Amino acid sequence: MNKKVITISLEALISLAIILFSLHLTPVFANEEVIKDVVSGHIKGEIVIDFKDNIDENSEAFHKIITDYKIRPYYNSAYSKDSKLMLADVDEQHMDEILQALNKESFVESAEPNYVMFSFKAPNDPLYKYQWNMKKINLPAAWKYSTGKNVTVAVIDTGIAHENYGGFHRLQDLSQTKFVSPYNFVNNSEHANDDNGHGSHVAGTIAQTTNNGKGVVGIAYNASLMPIKVLNRSGQGRSSDIADAIRYAADKKAKIINLSLGSPFNSKIMEDACKYAASKGVLIVCAAGNDNSKKPTYPAGYKECISVSAIRDDNALTFYSNKYKDNFIAAPGGDMKVDQNGDGYMDGILQNTIKDGNPEKEDYILFQGTSMAAPHVSGVAALMMSRGCKNPATIKKILQKTAYKKNLKLEDGYGAGILDAGKAMSYVCGDKEQIFSQETGCAKKTGTGSLIKLISLIAVTMFFRKKLKNTVKNPGFTSSAIFIIGLIIGGCGLFLIPNQLKENSTAFRLLAESITEWHTILLPCFAYAAFIFQSAAIPVLMMFISMPFKLLKRLATGISVGTASALLASCFTANSGMAAIPIPLHLKAAWFIINAFICLFIAYGMIKYVPDPKNTKI
Repeated sequence: MNKKVITISLEALISLAIILFSLHLTPVFANEEVIKDVVSGHIKGEIVIDFKDNIDENSEAFHKIITDYKIRPYYNSAYSKDSKLMLADVDEQHMDEILQALNKESFVESAEPNYVMFSFKAPNDPLYKYQWNMKKINLPAAWKYSTGKNVTVAVIDTGIAHENYGGFHRLQDLSQTKFVSPYNFVNNSEHANDDNGHGSHVAGTIAQTTNNGKGVVGIAYNASLMPIKVLNRSGQGRSSDIADAIRYAADKKAKIINLSLGSPFNSKIMEDACKYAASKGVLIVCAAGNDNSKKPTYPAGYKECISVSAIRDDNALTFYSNKYKDNFIAAPGGDMKVDQNGDGYMDGILQNTIKDGNPEKEDYILFQGTSMAAPHVSGVAALMMSRGCKNPATIKKILQKTAYKKNLKLEDGYGAGILDAGKAMSYVCGDKEQIFSQETGCAKKTGTGSLIKLISLIAVTMFFRKKLKNTVKNPGFTSSAIFIIGLIIGGCGLFLIPNQLKENSTAFRLLAESITEWHTILLPCFAYAAFIFQSAAIPVLMMFISMPFKLLKRLATGISVGTASALLASCFTANSGMAAIPIPLHLKAAWFIINAFICLFIAYGMIKYVPDPKNTKI
């Protein structure tokens, strides 16, 4: 895989200036202007008014605003009508007093300056080949569980090079990436193409096409991306557009929003948009900012959002990363000043993106910044959601619990620690070998757990049959095919089912596991379901249901004996659900033993004391 290396010289800078100037004259980009009139972080003379949703634009109250404040409100975009988000031009000298007065009006939710937002990419030189960052977050261990299928991630940024349109071209390493519902809030069109490079780079980390024989990889490469352009070719944008874009993404069914942008200004309108998206179950991931500051930037500073700081290869926070105490987590952002892994290239984050702000050119380029850190979290969240972990609050808890913390001063800006994709996915999917190894430090070979379960099943079945032979006249009950099927379902499952079948079918995954492990497939984000599935609860329930039916009774009895063997096996091998629950190992073992004997007692009692009904139907 050849990745071009770019050296920036004085001649290159002059060439870049010429290219940017010529792009400015190209009609297809004409509406994407540089924001020049910026005063104290906002657009000069421009305010944003968030009216109450039920206000009538033809009412006297609305027209009174126009008269009293001498303004002409207009919608920020075609998607602002439902939220009644409007802009207005005012005299800059009187802006503060107009905003103060508007915020007192009963039909105004909030009014504020239209803040300028920036992409959080730090200056860099593209001199790097390898994606050290993917190894740093333990990504290969996560891929065995998921590749992000059936999850949509909205990238609210400078757009993405996702289509061939006008002077724009789809990037070669996004050739197989899926795109849905693009929108451009900079010039209000459905063509959210990138004329900067920042958004495409961010998108690549999340879902660059992978296993295509070229270029680099993305984290959740089977996820769908929603390109939303809010920043112009200079990486600048309005807070009103970003608020609109957040609502748009939520309404268009995005499950994750990546915001690698922000500013120091706390926008109430943008915060309300984040609350709206969060109320619809959307996970919002934000870059912490590149000011080397202990103060928050926004939207990262809102409680609805995950704030991501940036680390380099040695786990130290980068020189530029914001380090305020409420950062949620840290992820690789790159440091172009060092080559810590000794591969001869500066340690940036490498992705395929457009080159020199020219949509007609592309390359594999190194960026650095918290903008590059945030999409690592978005990508891992997509992997988690793809395996059924849909609740943002649960995802946050798992990311916090599984983050790497060793030798880190978390209070310095790491948040919960450093993102660990492998461990997070292991937790979500209930991988008994992985979690047990992490909890106890005892490494187990793959397949050991299933082998121990099989041995336990054989031993418990032999013991059970011997007891029956001494006390029950008809021990042939345990030789029936339906009883043996129950034994397998409860005890070890058909664990030799090929992985290819399990990856594409929930039914095959269930068949491959004992019933004690089904909660890791059916309820992957609810670890405490283990107290139901890894107990006598299901066998007891099945016994009561099966009493009137001869064959069903034999199946239930087999499941009860099999469950007993699986529970006893859990005393000697890793147990997925219980390992995720923070209680001492000796108490877990006691739980397994007690419930195993309850299962055996129930099965024995059903055979000895409950006569078979004459009805043989199931």
